[in-house]
Parts: sequence; C-alpha cells; structure tokens
Amino acid sequence: METLDKEQQIERLYATAPVYEWELIVNPISFRTQMTYFFLLFSILLSVIFFLTDSGAFSIVPILGAAFLCPWFRYLVNADKRYYYAINQYGIYLTEEDIIPEIAYTIVRRSAWVGCAICIFAAIFIGPMAFVGAGGAALMSFGMTNFRPKPYKHQCLFDGYAQLEYYESCKSFINTKESFFLSLIPKQKLKEIESVLAKFNDTFETEYIDDLKDAPRFQAHRVILEVVR
Repeated sequence: METLDKEQQIERLYATAPVYEWELIVNPISFRTQMTYFFLLFSILLSVIFFLTDSGAFSIVPILGAAFLCPWFRYLVNADKRYYYAINQYGIYLTEEDIIPEIAYTIVRRSAWVGCAICIFAAIFIGPMAFVGAGGAALMSFGMTNFRPKPYKHQCLFDGYAQLEYYESCKSFINTKESFFLSLIPKQKLKEIESVLAKFNDTFETEYIDDLKDAPRFQAHRVILEVVR
C-alpha cells in the first residue's frame, strides 16, 4: 500500500465525506460590545481634553477616528463567525468564516479611502501634533483599502490516539500523538462526538474541566449564539 505524505493525507481528509458534522454561529469575544463603548467614551474624553487645552480643530480628530473605528472593530473585526466542523475516519477539520455581507466590505474599502484623505488633511492643516492621532489612523485606513473576506481552515489528522479535553465553556482540545485541535462543542452534541472519536481511534480518553469556576469577570471567551446543525 502506498504511503501518503502529510500534504496528501490532508487532501484525502477534505476529499472524504464527513461521518459527523456540526455548524455554529459564534461571538468571538464575550465583551466586544463593552470594549467598543469604552473606546468610544475614551475618544470623546480625549477630544474634550484637546478642546479645553485650545488644540483647535485637532480636538475633532479622536471623535472622527472613533466614528470610523468603533463600527469597524465591533461589526467587522469582531463580527459573528460561522464555524463548520467535520469528522471522518482520517481526522477532523474546521472551516471558519466571518458573517459579513459583501456590501460591508465594499463600504469599508471606500470608507478607508475617505479616512485616508481626512487624516492627510488633518496632518497638513493642523500641524505636526495631528500625527499623534491621524498618523496611526491613516496607516490603519490604508491597510483596509483592500479589505476582503478570508476564510480560515484548520485540520487535525488522526494517528490512533485521541484525548478530548472538554471545558465547561464548551471549548475543547482534541489531542493526538503529534498535534492538537481547538474546537467548540455544544453540550448537547458532546456524547455523539465522543462516540465518533472513539470509533476512529484505537485509544480514546476524555477529561472534563470547569474553566468557568473562579474565572475572572472579563475573561475573553467565545460564545455560541446558535447551533445551526
């Protein structure tokens, strides 16, 4: 029998029909909305300070930056994500994508050019002090002029041994002899997934961990918003 190299094994993994699959809609950061409000309030406070210190037109730069960056941070950088997981006899893989309409990418690309123009205008007409805020915003704006969706894929090949570390927050690690795979497993699907993993590995072990007990209040973790299937 011909021995396949790792790249060929990965190709075989994706080409083989899944035996078990599940799909989730996920909030990637549990306190993303609070963080956005904090940045907005901080920008307003910075503008007030600049205004009181007679910084002139420069006082509007933080507010202009926040008006652009807050929606970008909340609805694009930390947009809801779609996670699709599949298991077959060769391993497990994930396809992750942001849930953002294409029109949003178009708006961001065009808004980025507007943001670049505003920052350059501020730097020219306000003076060197404008680079404190406008310089960083301009670099970020230029970086978003070609903003497009980028699906993410990750996989883990089975090698005869699998250990499932399952956390109370639904996060899990599937460990093999040579690698590991981070996933989100809804509690209602846990037993079925354990059964499938045990079927395709000679040795299968489980470990359950309560990571929510005594956890910091603002600990970042992903939240399952919907179990699609």
